[in-house]
Amino acid sequence: MRKLALLLLPLAIAACSSQEPAPADSAEDFASRVGAPGTSTTGGTAVVAAPQTVETTAARIAPPPNTDVTQLERLGNIGGVDLGPRAGGCTFSADGQEMLVAAGPNDRALPGKATVRAGGKLILLDAPPGGYDQVKAGTTFNGEGFSVLVQPTGRDTGQMTITDVQGRQKSFNGRWVCS
Repeated sequence: MRKLALLLLPLAIAACSSQEPAPADSAEDFASRVGAPGTSTTGGTAVVAAPQTVETTAARIAPPPNTDVTQLERLGNIGGVDLGPRAGGCTFSADGQEMLVAAGPNDRALPGKATVRAGGKLILLDAPPGGYDQVKAGTTFNGEGFSVLVQPTGRDTGQMTITDVQGRQKSFNGRWVCS
């Protein structure tokens, strides 16, 4: 029995070592990617928001009452967001703060999805059919009571325009990075 264990040990080690671990973000990379809780973007400048309890999953819900959706908040923790099947994803950030994350499936007949944070809640937005290609090329994401248009303006740059139900708009120039 001991000889059998000694013979199987190299096979077990080889099997474990043949799997390459996924690359891991450093703590600093992760923190800079998702942002710090309790911050928001006002006019492209980070401001500290009052501490509050936020939901960690995005849902197709209206922003909380009296929320100015043109003042999107820094995304922060988006671990509970399900953007569905995806061929790739894109991120819009202004002044180094992620404000929208989007993805789309490989099938052009299916819609893309995005998430933003407004009023302390992650809100899931839908795009028209077109899959990842449409998301990457720029599209309008619709939520309850507002829409977000993202348009590439150059390589890894873009403009995001938020329009609420009253027709008020706010635009941000920033980075539109897709992978």
